Amino acid sequence: MAQWESEAAIGPRGADARSLLKRAGDRSAYLALRAVWSLLGVLTPAAARAVLRAVGNLFAVFDGQHRRVIEENLEIAFPAMDPVVRTSIIAASFRNWGRIGAEAVHCDASIRAASQDPAWQAVAAAVDEGLAAGRGLLLLTAHIGNFELLARTFGRTIAPVAVFHRPLGIAEIDAFLVSERQRCRVTTLGRGAAVRDAMRILAAGGCVAIPLDQNQREGRGIFVDVLGNPACTSTVLARLSLASGAPVLPVFAVWKGGSTSPVVGELVLPPATRPSAAERDRVVRELTEVYCREIDRVVRRFPHQWNWAHRRWKTRPGRE
Repeated sequence: MAQWESEAAIGPRGADARSLLKRAGDRSAYLALRAVWSLLGVLTPAAARAVLRAVGNLFAVFDGQHRRVIEENLEIAFPAMDPVVRTSIIAASFRNWGRIGAEAVHCDASIRAASQDPAWQAVAAAVDEGLAAGRGLLLLTAHIGNFELLARTFGRTIAPVAVFHRPLGIAEIDAFLVSERQRCRVTTLGRGAAVRDAMRILAAGGCVAIPLDQNQREGRGIFVDVLGNPACTSTVLARLSLASGAPVLPVFAVWKGGSTSPVVGELVLPPATRPSAAERDRVVRELTEVYCREIDRVVRRFPHQWNWAHRRWKTRPGRE
């Protein structure tokens, strides 16, 4: 009993020590990020990409955990894929992280280069069409190519946009990246009131972007086919479209040569009349299936550019 009381008394002090260590570690990580960011900023965009590409190649060798995830996902999605192609996709997955980072550091130059692509004119025309009804516009996207640059280029050259964002584990790094987005007229919607904030933006005729290619925990999504396999998928995009009447425009970012180019799909309109409570689940499922087919289409065209390191099929249907 005396020993238990002694350990209980030490507990809070131990928790305080762990908290201090975590804060110190988080602060060190933030300062390291800012130092590397500054150093890369001195380089040309091409040189920064080359440096981080080399870093990505090192991670491909030593980061066994993410490599296994990528291999498992490729086996699920493309079991008959040629081994040579599979190996090239694995290597590209690591290099892509470096390119995303380099283009984030040189954001302004990257946006200038991307905005010269005539494909952005097609995006602007589709956005005008989607906003014509006055109910705002929802953007369907995914973690392919430089998805971060997609939002910033859209915000800087077409219209302000709000994006759903899962906060990072280190608050200072998260705040820094959020502030970098704000420079490009990109608003971040975090947890809590995100859906309510999105509805407010749509009601004012604004744009909201939602990536729909991340796994959801059991009970937080529905299972729809993604690359031929059931994947637990969020229904927030379909529910927002039904609630607001806003159409959904598929827009993705892919690398073509030295710049990021948009791939835009056809507008997906919600039903003209709001479905009854009895029909709502069916309509939500049908819309979500349409959205996922749009993602499938782009991933199959550009398999080397999707983020295969995310456990997209982690949550399995109950029968499994």
